[in-house]
Amino acid sequence: LVVEDNIDAARMLAVLFSGMGHRVEYAINAIVALDVAHRFLPEFVFLDLKLPDAHGADVARQLRRNPQLAGARIYAITASNDEADQKRALAAGCEAVLVKPVEAKVFETLIAGD
Repeated sequence: LVVEDNIDAARMLAVLFSGMGHRVEYAINAIVALDVAHRFLPEFVFLDLKLPDAHGADVARQLRRNPQLAGARIYAITASNDEADQKRALAAGCEAVLVKPVEAKVFETLIAGD
């Protein structure tokens, strides 16, 4: 699941992950992200921290409350170097915080589990 308010960036990541052989859904805000996640039950969530309707950390916290998503790996993505923002994301259950721009190879490594 790609959660990104920039539709072009969301589509680009969806194409990247599809090209890697994965089923992909994307959402452009928190409300849609939570709905899609509960239906789609993703293994991975790449979650922008600055969404128009919520902070990504709040979305991560809500995703972690769903027992069916307990095994999902959530990666926060941000253009900010704000340390407080990053700590908030990690405290909410994100595996790591990726600072934009993120190279495709980084995504491949994370998905492969290396």
